[in-house]
Amino acid sequence: MEVPSNNDATTGAQLAKPPLVRLFVWQLLVLLVISTALLLMDSTIALSALVGGLISIGPNAYFARWAFRFSGARAAGNVARSFYRGEAGKFLSTAVLFAGAFALIKPINVVVMFLIYILMMALNWMMALRVINR
Repeated sequence: MEVPSNNDATTGAQLAKPPLVRLFVWQLLVLLVISTALLLMDSTIALSALVGGLISIGPNAYFARWAFRFSGARAAGNVARSFYRGEAGKFLSTAVLFAGAFALIKPINVVVMFLIYILMMALNWMMALRVINR
């Protein structure tokens, strides 16, 4: 009796999952370096940067966890549902985290928080493209 290989027609081709944990760890390290450097300037700016970065990284990690739970053509329905659930959770958690930051953290530098949020989003895209192009 033969055991079918991973790319056999009966099982479907399996794609390797992207190294998401490594991507998010690198983002956290970059965020900590930036926040620590800004701490030398001002603690409010450093805290605002840290919060903005975490608001970016946390929901993205949630999305990635849901988006890559399933793979393969046979799991197409599950893949689509996972992407929708991940995206909805990412959107909702981002909104709640920003609202919580505005309501609970006083003082906060809104400009720095949004700039670091955008920087972390761009870093996520660049790192993801690098992983895809390998």
